[in-house]
Amino acid sequence: MVGVSTGLALEAGATPLATVTLRTLGTLVLFGLYFAIAGVAFSMPARDIALAVAIGVPLALNNYLINAAFADLPVPLVVLLFYLWPGFTAAASWALGIEPFRWRGLVGLALAFAGVAMTLNVDFTAAQAKGVMFAAAAALNWTVVFLLMGRFFRGRDTRTPTFYMSCTAAVVFVLACLLGGEFALPDSLRGWTGIAGMTLFYAFAMIGIFTASARYGGMRSAFWLNFEPIAAVLLSALILGQTLAPIQLAGAALVVAALFLFRPPAT
Repeated sequence: MVGVSTGLALEAGATPLATVTLRTLGTLVLFGLYFAIAGVAFSMPARDIALAVAIGVPLALNNYLINAAFADLPVPLVVLLFYLWPGFTAAASWALGIEPFRWRGLVGLALAFAGVAMTLNVDFTAAQAKGVMFAAAAALNWTVVFLLMGRFFRGRDTRTPTFYMSCTAAVVFVLACLLGGEFALPDSLRGWTGIAGMTLFYAFAMIGIFTASARYGGMRSAFWLNFEPIAAVLLSALILGQTLAPIQLAGAALVVAALFLFRPPAT
């Protein structure tokens, strides 16, 4: 729903910088309300705050890049490209010795790249090609965020670190706006509905994914996100009228199948 809501805002004339800035500021407000209701403390050791602030840099890059990709490509295609990140995460986990190598995961990696190749087997304009690069770069940055969170905050409550990460992103985006970044707001109620929706869904998705990552590990948590590409394809068609060509849908099926192969065995 975050991608579809962002698509609504962008269709209504909002720029990627405007959408990501409003979403991040709104997320901080929702975090504050949630923390007050749930009794979550804002305090952390200074070292943990510094780590969270640092991890906020690749998070900010991820947020902007994927919003920029949504401006150039259909939402379902961006989501499918972004879902290279479980493959990137698996490969990095193997290389760093975080997770044991599994042949099933290697097959999943091959299927994921084959599926993405099929989704890209169409003619793109220069802007769309730029969107492809933005989506892939967003996936790489999300992999960095995911691995760092698992490395430094695994087994701990990650809600407060997520707040400080979002503070970093907010500072980056506000500075970008003040320095002359392209900033335009939605020009319709439909667009503002998208802004509200993506802020709400994103805030609670952030809390949920990092809490799950810290408790169960990166690869196990990634498995439960497998439904997102399917939802993006269906909801984009229903709400935005954005559809994929048959060969792209076949590629999407391969990507989704690959995601299930990344699931570690039960322990």
